[in-house]
Amino acid sequence: MKLFSHDRTILFGLVLTLTPLLFVPPTVFGQSEKLGAVQYTPVKGWKKTTKDNVISFSEINEGTGKFCIITLYGATPSTGKPEGDFVRDWNERVVKTLGSQSKPKTETEAAEGWTMIAGGTTVDYQGTKALVFLTVLSGHGKTVSILGLFNDEAYMSKLAAFNTGIEVDKAVAAIPAPQRDEPSTPTATSAAVHVSSIVRDFEHNEVRALQVWAGKRVRAYGTVNSIEIGKDGNIILTFKSSISTYNQARCFFNKSQSSRVATLTAHEQATVEGTVKGLGGGFDNSKAFLLLESCTVP
Repeated sequence: MKLFSHDRTILFGLVLTLTPLLFVPPTVFGQSEKLGAVQYTPVKGWKKTTKDNVISFSEINEGTGKFCIITLYGATPSTGKPEGDFVRDWNERVVKTLGSQSKPKTETEAAEGWTMIAGGTTVDYQGTKALVFLTVLSGHGKTVSILGLFNDEAYMSKLAAFNTGIEVDKAVAAIPAPQRDEPSTPTATSAAVHVSSIVRDFEHNEVRALQVWAGKRVRAYGTVNSIEIGKDGNIILTFKSSISTYNQARCFFNKSQSSRVATLTAHEQATVEGTVKGLGGGFDNSKAFLLLESCTVP
C-alpha cells in the first residue's frame, strides 16, 4: 500500500494528464455502454452494481485487504458554475457518505466547453486508510461525476483509464434525476421546515422544487449567518448552509420588520416566514442563494 507514502499530487498529475482524452470518442477504448447521456467503458472482471442513474464497479481482494470502488454518477443539472458543481458533489458523495471533513486539494482543466475539477483526500473507510478521489465534469448545462475509493497505488491506473472512457452528450436534454424522497410540502405556515431541506430540494432538482415550493408561504428555521441592511434600506438575513448543501438561503424583510429582526442574532437559530421565489441573488444574478421574499419574524 505505497499510496500513502507518496504525495497525493502524483495521483492528481496522473489523472489530469489524461484530461484531454475525456473528449476522445469512447470507441478508442473498446466496447462502451451508456448511462443516460453518459458513455463509459466498463471495468472488465469487476463486480457491477447499478441503481437509479448510478453505476459502480468494485474489486475486493479478501486475502490482501486491497480494494477499489469506482462509482459513476450520471448526468444531472449543473449549478451553473463548475466550482459549485464540485462543492455540491463533494459534500454529497464524500462528506455525507464517507464522513470526511477534509478540504480536498483540487486541480482544474477545461476543453471544448467542459470544465473538469478533480480533488481528493485520505479517509478512514471500514477501519483502514483509503484515498477518495472525485472528478466532476461540468458543461452544457449538466454535470457528471466519478468517485474513486481505493487503498492501493496499483488502482490509480484503473481509475485513470475509466475516466478516459467517459463521453458526455453535449445536447441539453431531459436529464434523469436520481430517485429521492419527494420533498414534503408545507400545508401551513405553522408547519416549520428546516431551510436546508428546501435548499437541498432545489440543488437536487430545480425543476421539481419550483413546482413544489415556488410562490408558497413557508415557515422555515435554521442558523443565522448574517443580518445586514441592503442598499434599498430593507433587511437581508442569510442562513448558514448545512453540511449537505452548497447554497445558502437568503430572506428579505421590509423595514417595518426592523424591531422583530433586531431580536435575532448571528450564529444562533432563528425562525422566519417567507414566500419562496427560487434560486438567484448571486453575482451577475447567478443562482447562489435560495430566495425568500416578504419575510417576517413570527
